[in-house]
Amino acid sequence: MQPSDKRKYERVETVLAIQLERDGAIVEGTTVNASLGGVLVRAHLEPAPHIGDRLAIALTLPTLTEPVRAQAEVRWIGRAGEFGLQFATGLRARETWALGQWLERARKGQKLA
Repeated sequence: MQPSDKRKYERVETVLAIQLERDGAIVEGTTVNASLGGVLVRAHLEPAPHIGDRLAIALTLPTLTEPVRAQAEVRWIGRAGEFGLQFATGLRARETWALGQWLERARKGQKLA
């Protein structure tokens, strides 16, 4: 494994609703996978995002009554409207715990509803 292939957090496939805000425009999207460090998102942003762009996000976790809100930085651009976001602001302890619990359930393939 190359050093660049090492990740601090394990990615887990999970589809969650996410809102992205840039320059006052809000776009709906979904996650492809997630970790405690960020998310892979599928959304249609116009103009297309660039590496280093900052976005405000609101990630919906079914186990929380309010979305997880954070600033995220575009770390890479994929194809078909996919791009990787790294959380740029720390999540609160409760949000980190809830996301961790959700990812553990998704990793184990447990019912997520």
